Amino acid sequence: MMNIVWLLLAFMAHAAAAPQQPAAPAATPPVSAQPAAPGPSAQAAPLKLLSGSELPRFDDSLTTKKARANLVKAAQKAALYLSKSQPKLFRIADRDYGPAILEATAREFIALWQQDLPPEEFNAKVAEDFDVFMSVGSDGQGKVVFSSYYQPELPASMAKSPKYPYPIYKKPPDILEVGLADFDKKYPADTLIGRVDKDKKVVPYFNRDQIDSHKALAGKGLELAWLPTKFDILDLHIQGSGILMFPSGRKLLAQFAATNAWTYNSVGLSLVKAGVFTREEITHEKLRRYFRDHPEAQEWAMAQNPRYTFFKLMPLPADGEPMGTAEQSLNPGRAIAIDPSIIPLGALAYFSTLSPQADSEGKLVGKFPTNRFAFCLDTGGAIKGPGRVDIYAGHGKMAAEMAKNQWADGQLYILVKKVPARER
Repeated sequence: MMNIVWLLLAFMAHAAAAPQQPAAPAATPPVSAQPAAPGPSAQAAPLKLLSGSELPRFDDSLTTKKARANLVKAAQKAALYLSKSQPKLFRIADRDYGPAILEATAREFIALWQQDLPPEEFNAKVAEDFDVFMSVGSDGQGKVVFSSYYQPELPASMAKSPKYPYPIYKKPPDILEVGLADFDKKYPADTLIGRVDKDKKVVPYFNRDQIDSHKALAGKGLELAWLPTKFDILDLHIQGSGILMFPSGRKLLAQFAATNAWTYNSVGLSLVKAGVFTREEITHEKLRRYFRDHPEAQEWAMAQNPRYTFFKLMPLPADGEPMGTAEQSLNPGRAIAIDPSIIPLGALAYFSTLSPQADSEGKLVGKFPTNRFAFCLDTGGAIKGPGRVDIYAGHGKMAAEMAKNQWADGQLYILVKKVPARER
């Protein structure tokens, strides 16, 4: 659900609010904040209809038989999700589409893709059959940042021990979901997550510091499994799901169940602000080593991300992949996380960016331009606005290395089947 680069950046936070900062190497000064790029105006639609010469060339870089089959599977899952969706309208540019046209988009694309047409004919057919919308991005000019996430494989135990001291929790029964519009239509259609305190007031649910440092959930029978390090816990929370590997050889899926709905804050960026790392030098393994070598910094640093994830344990799916927000398992490289307030779940996407490639042993081969089709099947706490996309990389060494190294600008397009000519 969340990406590795954000995990790296997730190990840092509001130093000013902390009673004491971790000791940091004095040689590295804090990185100056870069001025934010001008965003699209409040009136600008986040997606723009393209035509003619504005259209990109539709040329998918993933050409292996498995990669092509994965796209068909992702399309089928998107169509299944959309076929069960409530009949509400989704705003795309200046149009409102129902789920039926989005489902038809997925099914028509499958038929076109399976024809395996020559590149020029395929490109012309896509332009002829689908309306193409470009994300205006974070700058109003189409700049979209692509990150990646994966499903970690983590050692775990069903019982607490010196080797496995840190718990993951199931969704607490006292979490409340309050729909504001249920009280009055003048309120936005937002859902607040909270709890009832001792004074019978609805307050925000416990944050990471309250849960981990002050043991707000300890002793309530909510522990699902135990992991070796706090870094593993945070990694699992940020990715949103993971494969737990038990000493007996048994494997279970720790599947996302809920969050406490606090705003995600990058622990990594907090350490950058504290002068521990520069943005350029921070990596996943450097963060792991830092917390191993500076255990006194863990509590402060990790508390900087107040967002907390709860899980449910499930049998490992046949393909080993987790379920996305669209309630379908995610196909590596062909499923992406988007902001559903801007792009509807189940939509067909096409994107271009620079993407890392790793071998089966998890060694980075390099970073190369990539263009590909994918389906919007997931969401993420850090994936907000038209300028962010998270690519699901899968599980295993290759996926982990690719996800850790994905952070690049690119362009995102959403495709919708052209609506037949009106007769009335």
